[in-house]
Amino acid sequence: MTHRKIPTTRRPMNHPQVIVLGYSEAGMLLRKPGSANVQAIIAIHGQREFAVECDDIPHRLLLQFDDAESPRADDPIQTARIQLRQREANEFGLNLSPPTVEHAKAIIEFANSIAGIEGTLLCQCQGGISRSSAAALLCLATWTGPGNEGYCVEHLLSVRPSVIPHCDLVAFGDEVLHRNRALVEFLRAQRPF
Repeated sequence: MTHRKIPTTRRPMNHPQVIVLGYSEAGMLLRKPGSANVQAIIAIHGQREFAVECDDIPHRLLLQFDDAESPRADDPIQTARIQLRQREANEFGLNLSPPTVEHAKAIIEFANSIAGIEGTLLCQCQGGISRSSAAALLCLATWTGPGNEGYCVEHLLSVRPSVIPHCDLVAFGDEVLHRNRALVEFLRAQRPF
């Protein structure tokens, strides 16, 4: 299946710089004082993961949920895969918690609160691939407004080309922002998930 590139509709206003990193990378960056002018952080961790130490960052949002998906009623294979992964996690004493719409709301509210910062937003999760990139995408979409979803996806991929934003978190954010699946569709055109 070939995915076409959807063109960006327009270029948005200025917004804070965004960095997306994994736990170790973020820890190394934050040990270099002033190296990236990090003024805000969204740190996401699961049950047995850690968020980076960020007590000296002025604006902080710490969230706890796992890199897990919610079952979809229209996809029995995906549901079976999720149930299998949950059973495997249970064997190690874990109960995987996927993101919720409340997590998306918290990210969007945080993005609104830091829209005018003169510095960088660091989004961090364990690997810097899924949860943190979805959080960064929601921040970009919040700052740039409707009609700039293509720009947001392109900008995120220019910041960290290897990302695969968490599909549930992006869909929740798309819903909260009333984007009528535009954010999901632009992302799907670039990164099938």
